Amino acid sequence: MVNILVPTDFSNLSNVAVQYAIRIADNLGGNVTLLHIVSPVKIPRSENNLTQVAMEKMEGLLKDVSKTVRSVLPVHYKVARGTSFHNTVRKEAKRLHTGLIVMGTKGAGGLKKVVLGSNTTSIIEISHVPVLAVPEKADFKGFRNIIYASDLKNLEKELKILVPYVEKFGSVIHLLHILPNGREVDATEEKIAKVLEKLGYENIVTLVLVARNIDSAIDQYIEVSKADVLAMFTHELSFYEKLFDRSFTRRMAFHSKVPLLAFRKAK
Repeated sequence: MVNILVPTDFSNLSNVAVQYAIRIADNLGGNVTLLHIVSPVKIPRSENNLTQVAMEKMEGLLKDVSKTVRSVLPVHYKVARGTSFHNTVRKEAKRLHTGLIVMGTKGAGGLKKVVLGSNTTSIIEISHVPVLAVPEKADFKGFRNIIYASDLKNLEKELKILVPYVEKFGSVIHLLHILPNGREVDATEEKIAKVLEKLGYENIVTLVLVARNIDSAIDQYIEVSKADVLAMFTHELSFYEKLFDRSFTRRMAFHSKVPLLAFRKAK
């Protein structure tokens, strides 16, 4: 059983994430907790009013969701007070022994993405709990085909983390690695085969592609494989990565047409 935490601001985008999380929980027999964060204000009475309004909105959200998602599991909710969205989410995730955080994400690009940022991608950056970033038009259909895009640097460790999350769904993992040229294809396939032989998880398909544009190559394979989820491992950003927004996993949170399952980089 997995405890799923869904931060919500009551927007249509976050409502998509709520519905998606409930469907996951129904498949896994898990629990869902919705979280709304109220920033403290100087006037206590105003803060209490904000909390009360948020509680009423939360109850309304659950009624709306119940019209489209039939669930046999109870959905819990909490309105928390916190000055920092990210720290409050991380604190509540720890308190609830959360195994998965589900959040909505909306496609953006260029200057808009750099300026506006995203709570979802920020949580991906700091969270030690896996984060599922759900696009605004995503519809849960199970996790039959999962693309795991890997740089192969920590392949064995990352697969040991990923497999327990997906084997409950009977998923096929499409292990995808992209090279800039074709000279190392044979050696790369041999390296992957040795790691997979150790693990013994049979539902893995390996594909080594040659492409200069990684984003486009992943997009094309998502279409061909009819993927349900894209799984990736992220890492701590350097100063220059933060400055120029070069984190690939975070870019894919905006870019991907399917949900992105993001893990912290295995060390």
